[in-house]
Amino acid sequence: MNVNGINAFGAQSLGPQSLSSVDVRDPNAPEAAQNPNDPNQSEQTLSSSDRVSLSEAGKQALADATGKALHNSEAAKTDKARKTEEAEDDENLSEIDKKIKELKQKLEELQLELQALQGDDSEAAELERKQIQDQIAITTNQLMALLKAKEKQVQPRE
Repeated sequence: MNVNGINAFGAQSLGPQSLSSVDVRDPNAPEAAQNPNDPNQSEQTLSSSDRVSLSEAGKQALADATGKALHNSEAAKTDKARKTEEAEDDENLSEIDKKIKELKQKLEELQLELQALQGDDSEAAELERKQIQDQIAITTNQLMALLKAKEKQVQPRE
């Protein structure tokens, strides 16, 4: 089936001006039915061409899906570039700096997990929140210890 303006067959024609309404045609239908604007066509040949309209919700869903796909594609490209840059930066970092970076990243992940549980009042969620908060406290203490150790390394020895 050919949907004007959507697939390869329809891309050769002008297609619809917007995606709010499209013509759907059966490629196996007689050639006369392929031109719905011809006033000389009978009712029977018009039945091989249908008009489909998208609701506002459908248009929004299509826009969201298309936008999300484009965003994810671009995000993947920038994420790959960022990871490459970070890998190069990591090579220049000392061991203590690498550990500090890892702990900061772990803290961010834990905070995201905690945010994901917001609004869930179940007992399981409350228990998981408590565990995450404990992990955040432990990770913060580890981070503080590493920062103090780094500070001692940087200070000139007297």
